[in-house]
Amino acid sequence: MAKAGYGKRVAPDQAPLGPADFAGLEPREAAIAAYIDRLPEGAAIGYKVLAEELPDYGQQACRSALDRLTRAGHLRRVKVHVTVTDGQMRWVTRTYFSRTARDAAWWAAHVRFVRGLDAPGQPSAPAAVEAAVEPQPQPEPGDRAPRSEAYGVLAALGRREPRLQLSEGDCVELEHLAGEWLARGVGREQLTQVLTSGLPTPVHSAGHFLRKRLETKMPPSPAPRPEKDHPSEQITGCVIMCLFCDEDETTTTLDHGVCLDCKEAIARDEAAGLTGDVPDTFLARPRAEVDVAARMAELRSAAARPVLPAPRQRR
Repeated sequence: MAKAGYGKRVAPDQAPLGPADFAGLEPREAAIAAYIDRLPEGAAIGYKVLAEELPDYGQQACRSALDRLTRAGHLRRVKVHVTVTDGQMRWVTRTYFSRTARDAAWWAAHVRFVRGLDAPGQPSAPAAVEAAVEPQPQPEPGDRAPRSEAYGVLAALGRREPRLQLSEGDCVELEHLAGEWLARGVGREQLTQVLTSGLPTPVHSAGHFLRKRLETKMPPSPAPRPEKDHPSEQITGCVIMCLFCDEDETTTTLDHGVCLDCKEAIARDEAAGLTGDVPDTFLARPRAEVDVAARMAELRSAAARPVLPAPRQRR
């Protein structure tokens, strides 16, 4: 993850996930785009970090791939000037990613507005977005409202452990306690295991026993997660900057989000053949298909060979 306030940002109005995502890109660019798409907001997505996480590609290959994703309209790096409540001002760098490719005009409008919430003239996502959102069926009069996940865990205890058979009333009374466990990060199976293990013999009142266990073994509340941005920050400026260096549109000319110097450097690397797959000897970690057993046998065989002494030099 990048430093709080920096890193990946998701552009608005994207098409939903689908099998045709990034189909128009080359395989390498499509694979890297799909990887970035799966990362959470705030993740570091610079080419050096990607080269560490994607062992098949080196830094030059990742830099070249990000350049092509930028030209295709999936990426823009933005420098935002923020003022926090204590009056201090700072610049933060954020890289916006869009699963839906955008043209230069869309990005130019987007980066002028914080998080893209009120940028005028933004095109909507493809019609597939509206088609994917279907109206939810309304329950018929007299139908029972769907039960919560916590209720379902409690109602299923009797099938796992007959001594913990609960009535509907018991489940309703204990639902809020079980729900609090789930809200604190405990999974369904883990909660079931806690409630059904180490039972006394016999269990006189399943409802009373489970209430006491839910209350006394309640896990602690999770620590508050640091916010990505200051809750009361004010944006006072926003400019597009080069995807690979610190130059921005006020100090240099950008071509689809990349300065001319960086584009020339990438073009030289591509002409020299430096942006392909990484040779095995330079991988950050082994490829998945490496036969480790055969490699270890080779190393043991080499270690077992006799080492001849170096010839003695005459004086």
